[in-house]
Amino acid sequence: MLALKVLMALAALAGPVADGGTDTLTLVTNGKSQVFKLAYLKQRLKTVQVTIEDSLYGGKKKTYDGFALGDVLGLAGGIPEGADEVLFTAKDGYTPVLAVAKARTHRAVVAFEEHGRAKGQSRFEKQKAGKQWVDPAPFYVVWEEGSKLGEEYPRPYQLVRIEVATFAQKYPKTFPHDAKAGSDALKGFALFKNQCLRCHSVNLEGGAIGPELNVPKNITEYWSKGTLRKFIRDVGQFRAASKMPSFAKDLSEDDVERILDYLEFMKDRKQAPQ
Repeated sequence: MLALKVLMALAALAGPVADGGTDTLTLVTNGKSQVFKLAYLKQRLKTVQVTIEDSLYGGKKKTYDGFALGDVLGLAGGIPEGADEVLFTAKDGYTPVLAVAKARTHRAVVAFEEHGRAKGQSRFEKQKAGKQWVDPAPFYVVWEEGSKLGEEYPRPYQLVRIEVATFAQKYPKTFPHDAKAGSDALKGFALFKNQCLRCHSVNLEGGAIGPELNVPKNITEYWSKGTLRKFIRDVGQFRAASKMPSFAKDLSEDDVERILDYLEFMKDRKQAPQ
């Protein structure tokens, strides 16, 4: 029995594993995917604490135990030369992106538990998301600067995967390759990438929470631009308890117009799935 317990403990602390589980994190760099158990991450990486006023809980002060994002990426080989984006993936398909430059200049923590949770409790307090109560486990990205950083600094919970990649190579079908430098479509793409792609896909590349926006029909082909403007700015006027947030504080009217320019540009650049 003692030998069995020792073997089980050693297995928990083993290196990268073949298959994911409830307490695993997949890291992808240079196209290579590795899966790490939480127990192994605890063994290899320094645990840090961060206290923030957490917007996920209505500004309530929370302290988390976790690992510095830089340390986590270092375990998988670090940030490859030429990579420009960090892509996070949650259990439900939420896929926010973070510019590598931002990851280097601000300190993100990959939290694995709320500090001080009683034994037998879940590692995080459950929170309301739309119509459901969800547990942020297995991992939750928070920032040392907390609410001082804007929404372009993603805070995904139920995190299961982190990838470092070159965006144009990872999501080539979303990229407006033939848009002119400085064009409204290109400006709109930059905004779409940071604010919308985490939930929505274009040509079936991107997030998986919200609807696909370009195939088989572009959203501007069946929704009027006037309705889209209002919907993006304040979804609450159209849908109660929507998972989609309102963007009145994060996107100006001009920003919304540029996003619509991008979507209209992509209307004639549909790429059907292979």
